[in-house]
Amino acid sequence: MKKLLFALSLFILFPISANAETENSAPAENSPVAATEQTTPVEASSDNGTVDSSVTTESTSAAPADNSEVKDIQKAKDKTVEQIEKETGVKKSNDPVGNEQDPEKIREMLKDESMKSLISSSEVDGYSDQQLLNAMNLCQRISADTYGLDVGGYARILQALYKDNTLSWSKIENILNYNPNNYTNALEMIDQLDSLQAYLAALYPSNSSFMPIRQMSNQELTNVLKHISPLQEQMIGTQGNFFPGIIAWIARYAKDDAVRAGTTSSSTTDTSTTEESTASTTKSAENNAPAKNDKKDNSGSSFLPKTGEQRRTWLTVAGVIILALIAFIMVRRNRKK
Repeated sequence: MKKLLFALSLFILFPISANAETENSAPAENSPVAATEQTTPVEASSDNGTVDSSVTTESTSAAPADNSEVKDIQKAKDKTVEQIEKETGVKKSNDPVGNEQDPEKIREMLKDESMKSLISSSEVDGYSDQQLLNAMNLCQRISADTYGLDVGGYARILQALYKDNTLSWSKIENILNYNPNNYTNALEMIDQLDSLQAYLAALYPSNSSFMPIRQMSNQELTNVLKHISPLQEQMIGTQGNFFPGIIAWIARYAKDDAVRAGTTSSSTTDTSTTEESTASTTKSAENNAPAKNDKKDNSGSSFLPKTGEQRRTWLTVAGVIILALIAFIMVRRNRKK
């Protein structure tokens, strides 16, 4: 009798167990598909997060880098202009003198009430028309070499030519065909170093009463040009122009012993830009790393949520109840015996 009851219980439970296994195995077979469907959005979101994070990092770090570079360039420009203003005694003018070719109008400008402290009317009348025009041509060139000069700057050049005699028009006239402002980079001037040396000696001799520049050897002048070149490239790249003119920068660095000797770095802006670029790259790498780790954790996880799964607990409950009934019947019969 016991054997019969045991066989009947197995027979009853077998379909239930088989059904349960079938239903449980079905989601298992579909689990790779579910994992793929679940991990795909995760990968997409992590990729999007990486891109957004890196873009944000680059944009926020690029702004300080650009601002720092502009500030460094502006400081270099201001220092160069201040040095030229100190040497010449002429401030950078927002209203530079035009290329006036009428001697009478030039005399009118020089006899203006504001010019009396610099040049007298009698001195103006003492200059010939040709001298006034020569000084104007030289003023236009020096304005291009440095920065715009006003009437006061023109008067100082006129006096350096024909009063102080520290400038010689005969020497200047022969070298004006050479124009240092025609070069796009200071390094290009090294190929015509002799012409540059002659130009500096004529327009900016070391004994000039207007704008003297220290006389340098070819090697020293080459070192100065190499020092200016990176700054010139940065300025043109960020601001579209190079200001003040190339001669102003040569005049500034001609006084720097380290630059003339070639023992100093080319530009402080290069160093700051490199450091900020490195910091930006490091931050971007740090932001990318967690995203990759998250993808690995998700793809390698042993448990993934199943979509559309409904656990049928009633099968388990029914099996337990049937087993309990069988056990109860068997115990009761044993007691009767």
